[in-house]
Amino acid sequence: MTTSSSDKQGTYKSGRTYVLTRTALLTALVSVGRLSFSFLPNVQPMTVLLVCITLYYGWKSGLAVSLLSVLLTNIYLGMGPWTFAQIAAYSVLIGLTYLLEDTYESIPIWIMSFFLAFLGIAYGLVISLVQAPFFGWNIFIPYYLSGLPYDIMHAVGNVVFFVLLYPIVMRIFHRADKNSQSTN
Repeated sequence: MTTSSSDKQGTYKSGRTYVLTRTALLTALVSVGRLSFSFLPNVQPMTVLLVCITLYYGWKSGLAVSLLSVLLTNIYLGMGPWTFAQIAAYSVLIGLTYLLEDTYESIPIWIMSFFLAFLGIAYGLVISLVQAPFFGWNIFIPYYLSGLPYDIMHAVGNVVFFVLLYPIVMRIFHRADKNSQSTN
């Protein structure tokens, strides 16, 4: 039995609809997570959730959700030159995370926790590097060092959120994908 072009087109559209819906829901999850913890400077589940999304769904989904989440949450938290720096920083973090995509399931949780702590420090470094041209390279080192306590808070928050959320989030992603495949 052959399938008609309209059947193929319907399947294609439903697949695109699924990806779009998943991206919207993940963006909402990450945005609510960031806004819920905005009272704590640099401590929020955003980085951990983006890492989980990148590991499970790939770098394209991670990048799309990070871009949309930064733009959406900065509507509430404030837009400025730092928005570009945040987008750049999360792009770098997603790129680094993507390097682990094929092996993350075999990496012990304590090593992954160390990696998430590293990402918290790397985030602050990228933010400082992107903003240096705006403020002047001559003050880069004092600027970066003044933000280091916040980067350390980001790193510690990442480890705590990772240990709490990673097993749950990855199980939810797996279950959601299994359910979506059984309905198609």
